[in-house]
Amino acid sequence: MRVSVHVAELDLIVNVDVSPDCTVADLKAAVACEFPDGDPRDITRAKVLKDAKQIPDASSLRDAGVVQDDLLIVSLGASGGESIASADARALAADGSAVDAQAMMESFRGNAGTLEALRRQGGSELVDCIEANDVEGFQRMMREMRKRMLAAREQEAEEMALMTSDPFDVEAQRKIEERIRQEQVLGNFATAMEETPEAFAQVVMLYVDLEVNGVALKAFVDSGAQMSIMSVTCARQCGLERLIDKRFSGIAKGVGTQNIIGRVHQAPMKVGEHFLPCAITVLEKEQDMDFIFGLDMLRRHACSIDLRKNALVIGSVDVELPFLSESEIGKTAQEAFQGKAPEAAIPTPSAAVATPSPAVPTPSTTPSSSSAHDEEKIARLTALGFSRQQVIDALNATSGNEEFAGALLFG
Repeated sequence: MRVSVHVAELDLIVNVDVSPDCTVADLKAAVACEFPDGDPRDITRAKVLKDAKQIPDASSLRDAGVVQDDLLIVSLGASGGESIASADARALAADGSAVDAQAMMESFRGNAGTLEALRRQGGSELVDCIEANDVEGFQRMMREMRKRMLAAREQEAEEMALMTSDPFDVEAQRKIEERIRQEQVLGNFATAMEETPEAFAQVVMLYVDLEVNGVALKAFVDSGAQMSIMSVTCARQCGLERLIDKRFSGIAKGVGTQNIIGRVHQAPMKVGEHFLPCAITVLEKEQDMDFIFGLDMLRRHACSIDLRKNALVIGSVDVELPFLSESEIGKTAQEAFQGKAPEAAIPTPSAAVATPSPAVPTPSTTPSSSSAHDEEKIARLTALGFSRQQVIDALNATSGNEEFAGALLFG
């Protein structure tokens, strides 16, 4: 089983996998391995507390009533009775409330990183109580968290009993298979978090600086868009609205739909010190980017996306346009693509006019409410003992991925 151990003097929390028959002395030895290098303090004389009561070194964790996910307090006693009293104050009662709520809230307030982690994991109400010094609200939230944890344990025990009662039951075997699969997914997630944490970082989309008809724009480089596009507002800013050929109107379908109001057949685009002619499809609605540099221009001018140089290389004029950093792009444009790359949309022309088939990427947005998520996902995760808001926050943070959201909630 896994237990969490809080070393009071070091403000260190260690998660330890131990056997229920492990003695407290063995547990202290395991915790000592996590001490910072060169720390001279001796843990053998430390006191181990559960629910504000000291556990003897010779006692086993099972005999002391320690169960999965329990929190134990280790007091090194370096500061005498005051240190032990401080550890007692941060201990938890049997119902999950704090023995000394004021001391525990002060401990949380002294660690901004812990407060931010709590808020990210759906504990906004608890953090609000801590910041407002609301003792009653804090105790209520702590008790609710304890109830949810116990309910999740009971449900897990019931499911395990059901699955093992009849080994030949098809439904039981299906649940066992799903549990094994889920454990493999979480194991794979944990391995990825440890070995390649950079894979979970947000990827900055590819933007370059250029000018269209003398107006500076931040162009989104998209090899998945068949045609280069801009919104009618941007076309107006660039003085191109009068050149829009409305015979080339239609419907752009992708993630949602947009009306194509027409096409500018040739506009001057400046890259570096060179001018290139550019055909632009104009959309009716405002977008989160000024201009999309599509595949038509990439092919026509022998462009290559060179990620080693971090630049768009335009072969026809031998110009390298460096990709913009996240700060240069601007928050609005970058958030439009969080969690999912834009999809190319296929325009449907109006019946009276035969038009080419440009592709118009319509950006997706990160879901911000429960309506964006499958209710079945929310139901499955709330059944594990978490509140609906916690589950929705976790799904938002993982772009709707149920396995990653579960790992985040339990993490």
